[in-house]
Amino acid sequence: MGWTFAHKEKRVTVRQFFEKKFGYTDKETGVYHKVLDCAATFTEAYLAIEVGDASGPKEIYAKICLLGYRPKDYFNFGYKDISENMGPCYYNCPERILKLLTPTDDEWAMEWLEKCWERIRAKKARPKLREGMIIQFAEAIEFTDGSKENIFRIKDLRRLIVADRWGYRYKIRRKRLEEPFEVLDDFPPVERRLA
Repeated sequence: MGWTFAHKEKRVTVRQFFEKKFGYTDKETGVYHKVLDCAATFTEAYLAIEVGDASGPKEIYAKICLLGYRPKDYFNFGYKDISENMGPCYYNCPERILKLLTPTDDEWAMEWLEKCWERIRAKKARPKLREGMIIQFAEAIEFTDGSKENIFRIKDLRRLIVADRWGYRYKIRRKRLEEPFEVLDDFPPVERRLA
């Protein structure tokens, strides 16, 4: 499926937009679709959608929406929606959404759910970061100045400013913290880096 672009007023939240878009009742069958919860970042939204009829709820499934923006265009808000059973390759669904979903026997949905839970378990197993902590990534990070480092002291946790063993400061992306790293007591001894 492709992208859909529509007009979204600034005061309308992503959740409100999707509640209107995906929440409806079929007049002929009486089947309803209702957005129970929505968790959105700038690029992704995860929705728990309930499907039911007059007899009550039947199923709650996940819908993943990739988000795009065109601020200078009237059709300023874009999305590409993917259901859990379509094998989406986006696994950042929060735990609160996953807990709402009803069990499924769809192979692709079960694989997607397991990868989401795997990401959550890995995130919970990571040590809680604090300023002054020294962390070492398994792989070196290459920066725009050409330097490569894998051991850093956290200087500013909110903005993710880190410093290498020589005091050079860098900004790392939050997504980097999803990569494997370990906490060290101190920088390992090494010869001074040549400029």
